[in-house]
Amino acid sequence: QRPRRKPRRKPWPRASTPRAPTARPPPYRSRATPSARRTEMFTRLAPAEGWSPGPLVRTRPEFTTRLPDEVRFPIDVVYTWVDGSDPQWQRRRAAVTEGEGAGYHEQAANAARYANRDELRYSLRSLHLYAPWVRHIYIVTDRQVPDWLALDHPGITVVDHQDIFDDPTVLPTFNSHAIETRLHHIKGLAEHFLYFNDDVFLGSPVTPQDFFLANGVTKFFPSRALIPLAPADQLDVPVSAAGKNNRRLLEGRFGATVTQKMKHTPHAVRTSVLAEIEREFPDPIRATMANRVRSTSDISLPSSLHHYYAFLTGRAVPSQLRYDYFDLARPTIPGRLARLLRSRHCQAFCLNDTVSSEHDLAGQLALLGPFLDAYFPVPSPLERAVTRQEPRQPCPSPSPSR
Repeated sequence: QRPRRKPRRKPWPRASTPRAPTARPPPYRSRATPSARRTEMFTRLAPAEGWSPGPLVRTRPEFTTRLPDEVRFPIDVVYTWVDGSDPQWQRRRAAVTEGEGAGYHEQAANAARYANRDELRYSLRSLHLYAPWVRHIYIVTDRQVPDWLALDHPGITVVDHQDIFDDPTVLPTFNSHAIETRLHHIKGLAEHFLYFNDDVFLGSPVTPQDFFLANGVTKFFPSRALIPLAPADQLDVPVSAAGKNNRRLLEGRFGATVTQKMKHTPHAVRTSVLAEIEREFPDPIRATMANRVRSTSDISLPSSLHHYYAFLTGRAVPSQLRYDYFDLARPTIPGRLARLLRSRHCQAFCLNDTVSSEHDLAGQLALLGPFLDAYFPVPSPLERAVTRQEPRQPCPSPSPSR
């Protein structure tokens, strides 16, 4: 038989000392002070009318102080764009390429390089969605304007080639390297800007600090792809030939041999550095500007030479950006695009194609249209409402094997 437990003794009551009543602490919001620093929630990329900065809120004063790593200077964006389906543009291009002969690589002037898959519309949507801090957008074109673009919006300006080329004899040009040598001559362009090709998109929110340091130093993003060692020749693809010419100039100026290409991201650029390079290497700049299609003598100014020159003069640093590159000619693209749409893990991505034929372009449009519609479904204030002629099909699902 189990022993019985002794009952617990009740503790003696403790003498309680009455406490003086205390006032309840005031609510948190009454201890805070209104912020003296007004932060605009909208920029010129927001709707031109019908918006307000929102209500004032109370916060701790410490949260409103500016930190030394905050970028405060204005940042613009520059696009180069072409509509390869424009009949007038096609006639101008045919006249130039027939006169130039065959002294260039096949990728310098094939149909894929000038194909219009409506990428600019969606790249602008990504910019408005993920980088609303941009001050102004410039679109550089050759007597072309997208029919959906809202030209009356104060946050965008279309710049014709004739506005930036001081030598009319080199026009019309179909060489993106030549056009890039004149970007810093855009009237009103900020000292710091991002250079976009229309096949580059933002995939998630970015900040100015992703591309610039607060003291104005630019960031660049080297690729693992290497520049071939041999001198430039007609067998080189345009990007390799330009990289070799950039390396030759930098070796002569700084005694340093560059080896890496650059990722196809938004490029952080300073107009003062571009102008300095133009003064430092006037002959290669003029030679590139005079080439109406990509040539083996070209240099790639804002996308490569600028970064290395600025780095070697203490005005740029290498950095990292969550990024992916999609070669549309590869058969694995549908599955990769579906995974990107699901994860949205990239800060920037590029949908590039330089080798496809005109027959392949229809299939690529059928693939990219649903993907871009699903990734960026909301029109930006920079576009007018345009009804599509054909409905989009659903984006393909990822391969079950991956």
